[in-house]
Amino acid sequence: MFNYLLAPALISLLALVLSCIVTHITIPVVIRVAREKHLMDEPNNRSSHTQKTPSLGGIAIFAALSIIFVLFSNLTLDQESRSHLLLPSLIILFFIGLKDDILVIDPYKKLIAQLLAGGLLIWFTDIRIGSLFGIFDIYQIPYVVSFIITLFVIVVVVNAYNLIDGIDGLAGGLGVVTCITFGIYFYIAGLLWATILCTTLVGSLISFMKYNFSQTQKIFMGDCGSLVIGFILALLAIKFIQINETQHIAYVGNAPTLAITVLSIPLFDTLRLFIQRIASGKGPFHPDRNHIHHFIIDRGFSHFQASVILSSTSALIVAFSFFILAQASVIFSFLALVTVFVAYLSLVKRKTPAIVKNTKGKVYISPSIKRKIRRETASQLN
Repeated sequence: MFNYLLAPALISLLALVLSCIVTHITIPVVIRVAREKHLMDEPNNRSSHTQKTPSLGGIAIFAALSIIFVLFSNLTLDQESRSHLLLPSLIILFFIGLKDDILVIDPYKKLIAQLLAGGLLIWFTDIRIGSLFGIFDIYQIPYVVSFIITLFVIVVVVNAYNLIDGIDGLAGGLGVVTCITFGIYFYIAGLLWATILCTTLVGSLISFMKYNFSQTQKIFMGDCGSLVIGFILALLAIKFIQINETQHIAYVGNAPTLAITVLSIPLFDTLRLFIQRIASGKGPFHPDRNHIHHFIIDRGFSHFQASVILSSTSALIVAFSFFILAQASVIFSFLALVTVFVAYLSLVKRKTPAIVKNTKGKVYISPSIKRKIRRETASQLN
């Protein structure tokens, strides 16, 4: 009876509000425990922060997801949904991320956890990519190939999102843009459990960003947050592709390329970094400060400004893609993506080091380093 009293839109809105409240209540507790137990992120030469900061914000995000989503997804009319089977995969990634935040673990162990979580998702829910929509003249693909491609996509998206989490607000902002995009689409398509998953994550991320930007109660989401959120974004993208393998009320003919555009900033930035690192003789996972957000803040922008710029850019890309490319052919939109990436690769070149001495002996200091020096000097004087 309760199903018929609450409209789907109201259920989604309530899920957003309650997940926001749960995250808002939980984060101060996490911050207090992290400070008392000295579970803090230490700044290093690649960090964009200068103070020890709690990095377990993902605990609050996971709490909101596991409570609110599971409860509200059962209030939809989609009785055939197996959305509750997402939880085992999320639990695996949450705990491997939590262990990495506290103890730091081997990257290969994180990769194994991602493969296990992705395999469980595909096996139990059958959420997978079953068609390439004519890309390379390929349509339906065998189950085993579908399983491998889907698993590859999950690992790529999870790690791309994990790597983009480098400054305050950016991972949260991009996550909100992605979830709003897919949430609106799934609502129109009538996939209510996916809509609730999107709204739940949006509410949680909104609350998290309030603390992420705070000067007195700052917290990072950490790997226990970025791995879980990246996995959900990958799931949403794959489900978006899957439901468009057949005609329906909100059918999109080139779903794979549109899914890529929704996630274009983390995906393009990660691919660019890998190409540039390999070209310079380094390993693809060699740490550096060459992410797109480092380019922006090293040119004098604050974390907030850089996050707004990149999140707004993501929203504009999404709007352009859905209103202009939605009805374009798969081949045309795929070639357009390749062209845009090549242009991005050529335009975003290696940045100027933060501190460098030229041949005349003069020292150049990037704007971000100057701001850090001013802040530290002011705090010492006070």
